[in-house]
Amino acid sequence: MSTDDERREHDALEPDAVTDAGAAEPTGEADDAASDDTASDDTRAALQDIESKPLAERAPGYQALADRLRAELEQSDPSRGSS
Repeated sequence: MSTDDERREHDALEPDAVTDAGAAEPTGEADDAASDDTASDDTRAALQDIESKPLAERAPGYQALADRLRAELEQSDPSRGSS
């Protein structure tokens, strides 16, 4: 049985809000949009996989996903010059 709190938590984890905000910024490259869609699909699939597991087993999956997304963000951040 699902509670309203669980639904709100699930909604907050939906990547649509993040991808919609990112999609609002024009990049000028069609490949970036396709790459963003693939990344969004990968993230969505990872979340579905994590959430299909029992609650007690989800933490490592969320941590791995957070680590992966952080690494991708750091690699794509243009303000981080080459060291």
